[in-house]
Amino acid sequence: MASMTFAKKMNLAPRAATRFAPVARVNRVVVRAAPEPEQVAPETPASEAATPPPPPPAPAAKSVSLGDAMAFSGSAPETINGRLAMLGFIAALGAEASSGETIFQQVGDAEPSILFAFVMFAAASLIPILKGVKKEKFAFFSPEAEMLNGRAAMIGFALLLAIEAKSGAAFF
Repeated sequence: MASMTFAKKMNLAPRAATRFAPVARVNRVVVRAAPEPEQVAPETPASEAATPPPPPPAPAAKSVSLGDAMAFSGSAPETINGRLAMLGFIAALGAEASSGETIFQQVGDAEPSILFAFVMFAAASLIPILKGVKKEKFAFFSPEAEMLNGRAAMIGFALLLAIEAKSGAAFF
């Protein structure tokens, strides 16, 4: 009823009378296809068609000098010391568990072989750095994890040396 009074006030017809028939909209898409014109390939001698283009030049590896690699802010000192600390800590644990000797006794017994192993690990760590090889992530092994483990091994090995020097006995 309210719509009727509003329609009368506005001089409009009642609501039921103002409905329009629905209008159907039709959207059309017209697609036209035509054959592509044939392209004629330029004639080339058989010798030129058989040879592939030369490959692009390989990116030049950025080699690092020994001074830059071993500088205070270089990547070599922390990498080498971390790897040697990981090697030393694990070797000390294994030797102490099997022989019961301290690290100082172990080094005194097998000094040449320990020094040889340390030199070989240092060289194997330094050569890729000098050649400019980029460290890449492999599965869950990453350069960041190696640095973190190396730092932990350096602290652990230093503490192991300090504890054994203070107590005079093997820690493990």
